[in-house]
Amino acid sequence: KKEDMGQEVSKKRPRETPNYFVSIPITDDQILDRIEDVQELIFTKEPNLLRALLPVQTMHLTIIVAHLGTEEEVKKAVLALKQSKAKVEAILQGKDLNMTFHGIGQFNNQVIYVKMLEEDQKMLSRIAEAVEECFTEMNLDISGSKDFRPHLTLLKLSKVPRLKRRGFRKICSDLYKEYEDSYFGTEVFSQIDLCAMRKKKQESGYYFCECSINVGSRDTEEQKEQ
Repeated sequence: KKEDMGQEVSKKRPRETPNYFVSIPITDDQILDRIEDVQELIFTKEPNLLRALLPVQTMHLTIIVAHLGTEEEVKKAVLALKQSKAKVEAILQGKDLNMTFHGIGQFNNQVIYVKMLEEDQKMLSRIAEAVEECFTEMNLDISGSKDFRPHLTLLKLSKVPRLKRRGFRKICSDLYKEYEDSYFGTEVFSQIDLCAMRKKKQESGYYFCECSINVGSRDTEEQKEQ
């Protein structure tokens, strides 16, 4: 029994810190402009939070995080993502998945994010599950992943540890109340990336990508043209 307990614990507590993540990039100009508006408002009211704001060039929805310790594992992860494409296409059935962002939410007053409409989340959760299955089948360590809750993070207190030391422990909703129930925009789901957390970012400001797959109706159109 004790041995079983040991295994249980190791499953729950990832031994290795995740260094990669699988995500959906958010690139719609309207959404990003609106996020910048919110960030400017927060900064105007509380300049100390400048470094806690996430650059809009990096906006994404995280599907899973992974610890890939070797080049071999990175290659397996690339393969897993490529294999997930067929599963994702089967879920979409040639239709566009519109991801609509509306309103602002928070986790423990530490993380501020843009919310996604509930009905769009259902389909996305199935897609996240399909990707997760492909990674699990490859025996990759995704134990650091939390339950999939699509959220578009725009501010993270943990980015600025010294704020906590100075007694700045939570973010007051007054800082963004003007946008709490605003419409941000709609992104058509078309891509999934495997990104490195610690490699140098691209020129565009987005994370270093080991691999990207294109999905949805736009992709089939491109293939027809070729």
